[in-house]
Amino acid sequence: MRAFHLLLLAMLLAVGAHAGHLVVAPGGTSAGAGTNASPLDIATAVLKVAAGDTILVTDGIYRLATTIAIDSNNNGAEGKRKHLVAAAGAKPVLDYSTQPYATSSRGILLQGDWWHIEGLEIRFAGDNGIKIEGSHNRIERCVLHHNKDSGIQLGFAHETVNPDGLNCAFNEIVNCDSYMNFDPDTKGGNADGFACKMHNGKGNVFRGCRAWHNSDDGWDLYETDWGVEITDCWSWHNGDQTHFDSIYLALKGTKMSSFSGNGNGIKLGGNGTGGDSKGQHVVTRCVAFNNRFRSLKGFDQNSHKGGVVVRNSAAWNNGYNFMFELDATGSTNEFTNNISFSPKSGTGFEFSPGAILKNNSWQLSVTANAADFMDTTEAGAAAARQAGGGLPDNGFARLVSSSDLIDKGLNIGLPFQGVAPDLGAFETVPGTTGLADAGKMTESVLWKSGAVDLTVDLPEASSLKVTVIDPSGRNLSSPLRFDLAAGVRTVRVPANRARLAIVLVERDGRPWKTLGIAGL
Repeated sequence: MRAFHLLLLAMLLAVGAHAGHLVVAPGGTSAGAGTNASPLDIATAVLKVAAGDTILVTDGIYRLATTIAIDSNNNGAEGKRKHLVAAAGAKPVLDYSTQPYATSSRGILLQGDWWHIEGLEIRFAGDNGIKIEGSHNRIERCVLHHNKDSGIQLGFAHETVNPDGLNCAFNEIVNCDSYMNFDPDTKGGNADGFACKMHNGKGNVFRGCRAWHNSDDGWDLYETDWGVEITDCWSWHNGDQTHFDSIYLALKGTKMSSFSGNGNGIKLGGNGTGGDSKGQHVVTRCVAFNNRFRSLKGFDQNSHKGGVVVRNSAAWNNGYNFMFELDATGSTNEFTNNISFSPKSGTGFEFSPGAILKNNSWQLSVTANAADFMDTTEAGAAAARQAGGGLPDNGFARLVSSSDLIDKGLNIGLPFQGVAPDLGAFETVPGTTGLADAGKMTESVLWKSGAVDLTVDLPEASSLKVTVIDPSGRNLSSPLRFDLAAGVRTVRVPANRARLAIVLVERDGRPWKTLGIAGL
């Protein structure tokens, strides 16, 4: 068995060695060969990388003064993304401390399509950490902080026209963190954790992300043209001027006389000079708490009339936990299986007459409070992520086993344990903290008649390519591609049976898993 494991390791290393990639390093140059011995700089590598290939960003601090620009002609393709990712074990930091403060001073400006950016820390950019205007891009496991506008922003400008919704569309932001972003010229306005605003396209998704201590909002969907999906995301303690007084003083040499940050947790709309926000937004299993400064709202409609669906989410200790005072036009506002407690004032929520409310904590014979939860603290929410990038599995926002909020929800098609769904963002699983599988990838592989069955548990939608080979490298199957939704999925790959076989799995265009299987 030990020899087989060594063989698997050798095969994996061989796959990695032959995958097309360019190496970049803090000391890389435009004249580099893109190897470990002769690395490139990032700006040159993004111009050179071919569709389907990878830029490996090695460890260290990259001191940058200009934007890494990926223009609209620099595209990957479906099934052949271009990858800009941290090398194995590396934690690269893109530091823009010397970048001028200006609207055009982004850390990364992504106007191309079919890119995958993963594992980067981006700090001190003169505007957004990452600005996305392209489509079909995936940003994963990135950390954005101390930038002078929103950490990650999708969209364009007030005057942009995007009638078919195919520009800045179908982007995924997965397992990213954004905090302490602050726009000094607006005295805290504009700088959100995450923003999808000003005429974004359709199909944009945030999953497993966290936003905290930003000067404006955690999420801002101002002047959207199409619906946005926010799932398994947390937002807390935004809009607190005291976090930014010293930063402003250091930048401007004077005290901040006023403050304009809104401080909402998840703001689901907004109307401006570019028109009214549109599209029905869907919020699932999210948490907003301790947003109690200036605008005071956890989940906020902000005049959006395109409709919202908020389900299995929780809010506490905001000024208003839920503020949706206007009826939707041509759509609906729906709220199901949510939890609200400990608002700063009043009932903590306001809903329009036409809102559809079902099985929320304030409608049932239950008492929702902090005692229902294992942990409701900011420290718990900000704890280290799991090794695969998933949200912390430490009890934060999970119900205790004695909570009367368990099994009080309505079945709306989301997975649940017990006789009915629980209220709030997490299901209570006996013997666990309730998030035993979220953010983790597990797999099994079994021989069937003339085929291999591969089972994966995916926390987000993924594209897999599966090939079965024998230990000599001979193909036992043709490579097959599968586009899979989140959840437990099984795929079947016709293959010739062998005594020992190796299953090679690529995920979103990159080598991911090498699995051994005994046959005869």
